[in-house]
Amino acid sequence: MSFTISADDPRTIRAIEIAAEADQWLTGHNQAGEEVFGVPSQTEPGRYYIVTRSSCECADFKQHPDSACKHMLAVRLHTELVRAHQQLPRRREKRQQPGGRQHLSVVS
Repeated sequence: MSFTISADDPRTIRAIEIAAEADQWLTGHNQAGEEVFGVPSQTEPGRYYIVTRSSCECADFKQHPDSACKHMLAVRLHTELVRAHQQLPRRREKRQQPGGRQHLSVVS
């Protein structure tokens, strides 16, 4: 699946902010076996939205079910980054920076 991240779209900017904190998400699978994420609300502390790549329980998605909300975009971005990282050749580990740090580079 591909999607566009636009610096001109506030929804995608917020999705990037949300995806940057994916380590705080809850994860699991629903009855259909689909990966499900508990994504924290940016405005309501302690509130989590149940999100998949194709659905979300937030008000924005409920009002506009034909377009992805910021939570869904964040989940899609995160899952694509995880998949890309898993596909990296193992020899990359040998080129890892001292101290265990790795760097992300963007190719345009």
